[in-house]
Parts: sequence; structure tokens; C-alpha cells
Amino acid sequence: MRPAIKKTLRAFGTLATLAAVFYLLATLARNADRIEFSFSAALPAAAALFCLTHGIQAVIIAALLETRVSYWKLLRINSAAQIYKYLPGNIAHFFSRWLQLRSLGVKGGENTRLIVFETLLLVVTYLLFGCVFVTAFGRELASELTGGRVMLPAGVACAAAAVWVVIKKRALAPQARHLAVIALYSCSALLFGAILCILSRYMVPIPGIGFAQYTTGFAVAYLAGFVVPGSPGGIGIREVVFVEIFRQGGHDVFLLTQLIVLFRLAAIGAELLMYCLTMVAVRNRP
Repeated sequence: MRPAIKKTLRAFGTLATLAAVFYLLATLARNADRIEFSFSAALPAAAALFCLTHGIQAVIIAALLETRVSYWKLLRINSAAQIYKYLPGNIAHFFSRWLQLRSLGVKGGENTRLIVFETLLLVVTYLLFGCVFVTAFGRELASELTGGRVMLPAGVACAAAAVWVVIKKRALAPQARHLAVIALYSCSALLFGAILCILSRYMVPIPGIGFAQYTTGFAVAYLAGFVVPGSPGGIGIREVVFVEIFRQGGHDVFLLTQLIVLFRLAAIGAELLMYCLTMVAVRNRP
């Protein structure tokens, strides 16, 4: 990709992130008088489930690597990379992991294959969840968009075609472990849905949204934050997409915003906790 195109995409992504964060903060400010916030055990419970997703991600990396690296080192590397993604974004996440794995003897080609496979399998998994959401719960969203009933299925078809082209071009033959990775990513997606349900049940009650809607709806938001350039950790983008897709169903924008901000805070808390714990654990292991 040409440098000018990269700069343009990055600038667009940065502006989109700033606009999304402003939208979220403005929504909270407009409804400041409605905030009745008290500490709940749901928040540390959510953080604990987020920590579990870090463990799943380390298993995924181990499954896709040819070079044998201890699980605890992979957990430490992944936890550190989760922190780095908030600097210049997903590039820092993957690059930091690449450097750390390289220092443990993983060759450059294998490192690159890991990133390619991991990204493809993640996108495939969340596309499947997104398709479920659009099929089962996305009628309101489709009706609000101009030509939405055509655009959404077309977008899914184009994404699937793009994945197929990449697989064919790079001769990435599917293997049993790739199906296992998709299953592991699915477990992470289900955990995200469970976290949203816990936070909604005990901290921000939103009637009319259940586990299936939270799980598949957040999968759509997750993908949006994953692919927008210039958005560190998808921050702002995922939150706004999450709010907007459920707003189309008539749900309260402020409550949705409060819920997804709590979700992000729990995620960041878990990332910091896992970073500290894994650094100490690996350092103390023989």
C-alpha cells in the first residue's frame, strides 16, 4: 500500500476515534444527572472473565506456533502486547509480540504466518457471530440504513470472498488446529457476551437485551474496532458501534453508553492486572 494511502487511512481512523470518544463523553455529560453509580462485585467479576480471555489467547498463539514456547511466556507476551495496543494501535500490538517471540527463537517467517493466520481466523469467527446478529436481530439496523437490506448481506459476502482470496493466494490450507482456534475465539466471544450480561444485570439494567444479543452484537462492534486504522485498541469505535446497533432497537443511548464504558474499564483493568501478574510470575519461574 502506498505511503500516501496509509497516511490518509490513518488520519481518517484517528478522526473517527476522536469523534467517537467525543460522542461517548458528550452522551455521558448530557445525562450526568442520571448517573447513580455504586461499586459492585460485578466489576471485578467482569475483570476476572477478561483475564480468562487472555489465557485463551495464549492457547491460540501456542496452537498456531511451530516453535515451542512455554505457555507462561506466551501469556506474558500477550498481556504486554495488550497494553502496547493503546499506543499507536494494533500495529504496536503485533509488532511488540513479533519482537518478543523473535527473542525466544521464533523465526520471522513463522512470526508473520502467526499474525496472518490469527487475524484471518479472528475475522472469520467474528464474521460468523456478526452474521448471526444481522440475521436474528438486525432487522431494525437494516431498515434504518439506505439500502441496508442489501448492503449488510453484501458486506458479509464481500468479507467472506476476501478471506477466501487471501487463503487461496497464500495457500493457507485449513487444518484441524485452525478449527480449534475458531472454537477458542468463539469461547472468547461468548465470554464477552457474559461480561456484558453481568454488568447489565448488576450495574446498568437494560431491559430487552439478552445474552445472545450482547454476544453477537458486540462481535460486530469488535470487528469495527479491529479494522479501523488509527484507533488504539479500537477505543471509541467499538463503543459507538455497540451503542448505535442497539439504539436502532429502541434502547436507551445513555444506558448503552454507560454499559459499554464500564465494559472497557473492566477490560483495561484486566489488561493491567494480567501484565503485572505475568511479568512477576515469569520472572520468578525457574
